[in-house]
Amino acid sequence: MNRAKQPTKRLLIALLAAGASRRFDGIKLEASVDVIDLDGRIKSQPLLLQTLDKLYSLTTKASTGLTIELVVILGEYREVLANLLPPDINQRINPNWQSGIASSIKEAVVAAEAINVDGLLIALADHIGVTIDDYQQLIAAWRSSGQICCAQYQNSFGVPAIFNASDFSDLTGLSGDIGAKKLLKARAAAYGLTVVDIEGITMDIDSKADLELWQRLIAKELT
Repeated sequence: MNRAKQPTKRLLIALLAAGASRRFDGIKLEASVDVIDLDGRIKSQPLLLQTLDKLYSLTTKASTGLTIELVVILGEYREVLANLLPPDINQRINPNWQSGIASSIKEAVVAAEAINVDGLLIALADHIGVTIDDYQQLIAAWRSSGQICCAQYQNSFGVPAIFNASDFSDLTGLSGDIGAKKLLKARAAAYGLTVVDIEGITMDIDSKADLELWQRLIAKELT
């Protein structure tokens, strides 16, 4: 007996890059950051592109039964950052970026609803410590569980996280600069949340001191 073919799921990745990065005292996502590539060599490029490369690779390596698309949500430094992006990357402007991260999440939801996806992965551009494998584990957990899936680190919940289309109305109800953490905690309390341990989230870049620390860690890894 032939099994019915399962429909292909559609996932939109929204890379949030709309903030003013005031703690950095400059355009944080434009700053050059080092990583070690697959050949063991230093790869230096703007922070925005380091994260974008990881997420873009997911769109080209999607497994059977899954298609992945990508959008970058820009705001305060939209002109500068848009010039860094490859021309084929979909961009969306958040005109309300000053009101906090919730406004960028709402823009991501609008983009997701416009193309009728099954899920929305929210990612932050300054999460330099989150790896491709981390994102892949998150996607695998979402497909397996059917629930909201998010990162767990240091006894806390947060993004990157994947939300189902049925969660979009809750996301649009968020406000301010807290993001989706309140929603994630509520779902966890109701046993409606799947978590993936991603300790690399603790290695994000908020300030120039964070960047200097990251650069020293990369240099030390090569020695």
